[in-house]
Amino acid sequence: MKKNGFISLTGLLLALSLLFLYLGPGLAAGQRSRSHQAVDGLAREMALDMQRVRQRDVGNNQGNGRWKLVLEGDRYVLQEGYVRVRERPYPAGLQVTKGDVCFDVDGRPQHTMSVVITSPDGAYTRSIVVAAQTGRIRLA
Repeated sequence: MKKNGFISLTGLLLALSLLFLYLGPGLAAGQRSRSHQAVDGLAREMALDMQRVRQRDVGNNQGNGRWKLVLEGDRYVLQEGYVRVRERPYPAGLQVTKGDVCFDVDGRPQHTMSVVITSPDGAYTRSIVVAAQTGRIRLA
C-alpha cells in the first residue's frame, strides 16, 4: 500500500503547531515566575538587612546614621560608617528605589521610608515600607 506524503506532513505540522500553542504561554509564565521570585527574594533579604540596621542603631544607642543600608543603582550595601560590611548585587534587570535607610535611637527611620522593587517587565512590584512612628518594617 502506498502512503501519501502530503497527509503525513500536514499531520506533523498540525501536531507541532498544537504543541507550540500549548507550550508557548507556559514558557512565558515560567519566565515571569522567575522574575517574580527574584523580586520577592530580594525584598525579603533587603527587609532582613533593614531590620539588622535598625537593631544596630537602637541597640548601640547610635542613631546618627552610623549603620545604614545604601541603595545604589545595581546593588545595596550594608555599611557601618564608611566600612562596607556587606554588598548584595541586584538580580539582572530589577529596578530598585535609590537612597539611604537608617534609623534614630528610637528605631524610627531618618531618610528613606519605602523601597520599591520592580521586575524587568514592570508587571510585578514589591514594596518595603518602614512606618514613620514605630519603625516597623513590612513587605507590601
